[in-house]
Amino acid sequence: MVWGRVWCGWACPQTIYMEFIYRPLELLIEGGRSRQIKTDTTGVSGRRLLKHLAFFVVSAFLANTFLAYFVGWDQLLRWMTSSPFQHPAAFLVMLGTTVLMFGDFGWFREQTCILACPYGRFQSVLLDRQSLIVGYDEDRGEPRERWRKNAERTAGDCIDCGLCVTACPTGIDIREGGLQMECIACTQCIDACDEVMEKIGKPRGLVRYTSQAELASGESRFIRPRLVVYTAILLIMFGTLAFSLAGKSSADVTILRGLGAPFSVLPSGEVSNQIRIKIANRSDQERSYTFELVDSNGLTLVAPENPLVVAAGDSQMTAAFITTRPENFTAGEREIKLRIFDGVDFEEIRSYRLLGLVGR
Repeated sequence: MVWGRVWCGWACPQTIYMEFIYRPLELLIEGGRSRQIKTDTTGVSGRRLLKHLAFFVVSAFLANTFLAYFVGWDQLLRWMTSSPFQHPAAFLVMLGTTVLMFGDFGWFREQTCILACPYGRFQSVLLDRQSLIVGYDEDRGEPRERWRKNAERTAGDCIDCGLCVTACPTGIDIREGGLQMECIACTQCIDACDEVMEKIGKPRGLVRYTSQAELASGESRFIRPRLVVYTAILLIMFGTLAFSLAGKSSADVTILRGLGAPFSVLPSGEVSNQIRIKIANRSDQERSYTFELVDSNGLTLVAPENPLVVAAGDSQMTAAFITTRPENFTAGEREIKLRIFDGVDFEEIRSYRLLGLVGR
């Protein structure tokens, strides 16, 4: 709402990869727009094939970089020097990412911004007349007239050269308005127009960063009701998030029923319930979690791993058995409480329902 689509033109990975990697490669190998148009009309050329080969290699490199973000470079290098059949899932992730990036930047390109990205749709509800956009100064530029050297000029400053349209990656005419959904605010039209203005001795800024209000009246203001409301909403959202994160415990405990039968009857006549205890350690240190029954009257807890050691940022699951006499159940159920603690800063009491024989 404040700076318009500055994200699209200057920070979006789609724009950055396109303008700083793929398009420079295209200009280097295939040439400028005129040569590309000639190739479009004459058919496939060796330069275009070489360009697509370079695009595929770059896409594969970026896909491997993406994969390395999750597995690390050491693991990635081991995978790259071994057969893909030894790590099929990772290989398919890399291959799929390569194909998607190659298709995106080799063919789909700016159609991603126009058809797939919702950002352009957002501007119709989030932007107002004070929002920063790339705009054409119609009062100064109209009426348009082609440039004639040494001829007296009575028309506007726009010489209708069309370079702003040629420079636009999405192919729009900025002179038709800066709030077109396809405009990603990359300002390439500004650069093209400013160069032309300098050549004909006119001031720069015929196409510039501005707002609808400034173009209409020459005035704009930063503080307005919409800005206050949006800021308040964001503060409430981030405040709620910060509050919830601050109150989050250092561990997360999940108690599940054991696999198979819900309970078993031991030769001694006691009823045994198997439970599974999963603990996720959210702290930055290794912790040992102990679990015990709060009210052990008539109950016995048997756990092979108690305490359960969980590394920092990791989660572990262990099994435990709780046994008791059949007469301790009411209608086949018995409510218990399990205390889990690490002796540092985490302690939690969880309720659990044991199952047993009905009518005994």
